[in-house]
Amino acid sequence: RKIGCSLAESAEQDGYRAWLQKESAGRAALHVIYINTSLETKAACSSLVPTITCTSSNVLQTLLQASVQIGPELKLLYGPDTYMGQNLQRLLEVVVESWDDAKIAEQLHPQHTRATIQQLCDNLSVFPSGNCVVHHMFGASVVDTVERNYADCYVTAHLEVPGEMFEIAMLKSLSDEGVVGSTSNILDFIKRKVQEVADSKNDSATSRLRFILGTEAGMVTSIVKATQGILKSAGNKHIEAEIIFPVSSEAVTATDDESLKLVPGVSGGEGCSTAGGCATCPYMKMNDLDAVMDVLAMIESGEKQDQLAKHLPPDRLSGRSIGGKSATELGSESIVYMRDLMLAKKLPDELCDKILQGAQKS
Repeated sequence: RKIGCSLAESAEQDGYRAWLQKESAGRAALHVIYINTSLETKAACSSLVPTITCTSSNVLQTLLQASVQIGPELKLLYGPDTYMGQNLQRLLEVVVESWDDAKIAEQLHPQHTRATIQQLCDNLSVFPSGNCVVHHMFGASVVDTVERNYADCYVTAHLEVPGEMFEIAMLKSLSDEGVVGSTSNILDFIKRKVQEVADSKNDSATSRLRFILGTEAGMVTSIVKATQGILKSAGNKHIEAEIIFPVSSEAVTATDDESLKLVPGVSGGEGCSTAGGCATCPYMKMNDLDAVMDVLAMIESGEKQDQLAKHLPPDRLSGRSIGGKSATELGSESIVYMRDLMLAKKLPDELCDKILQGAQKS
């Protein structure tokens, strides 16, 4: 079966490349592409506009550092995740509205001010037609549920969720009652809140912390493991942490197991409910542990090489070139640039030169 991804596929259309060319025309431009896209997409984009890959953990720092290094003339293009791009724009708007220059320098980037953040916002263009089917489900009906039933909870939201859910978590974050960002940001926030209660609690009454999890359910394992570790180290102290998935009843399935009465996913199989919520990604769950174990067994035994070859990554770029450059090399280029940025904390000189040369060509 084909394991697809609605987000990745949105960048494979002619419209995505047309958007890149239109938005970068006549400007020093940098395309920041989400890592959940194919190597072919990265190659095609890199042939049109200087491109760097990002993750949800480093996308904000990528934008901030690029705008500092190149200057106010830099046009930033973000795609294909529309929700993430729009949420980044909203986050930066709140920073301009609510933070002073000292806080920006301390918590965001030492070379930025409210004025430069505003310039970044003005120069940031977001692809308008791409989303993840999982995060798309955290829309208006889920927000209504959160506001109606869970107003007293901590709220977390991944950068990829729709703006309504993101707005709740962001407003909560201003009073340290929520967090927006990557899965690692969400995990760190939950760990910190549980640790704070564990460090300060001295009475025997039960304390319950409740967290709205505004992202795919796959990260709940790491949350449970981290929380249990904190509680064990603290001697428990009658502390409970509850993780709440703000989804409709159709997005979970009842079981006969008394210890686990509900599990993520609709009863017809893994996936989302169009009725207003999603607990698990139908694409990721097509990669199951049994299949992984089968592949490992074939590698270990050295048998069934023909069958094993079917599990190799697609080699669609082999022997192909774009503009006289290996397509595989071109597709990997933006990933290497991201690695260099993470190691050196600045854009590599080669990428900066391409951005400036592109402006001169225009």
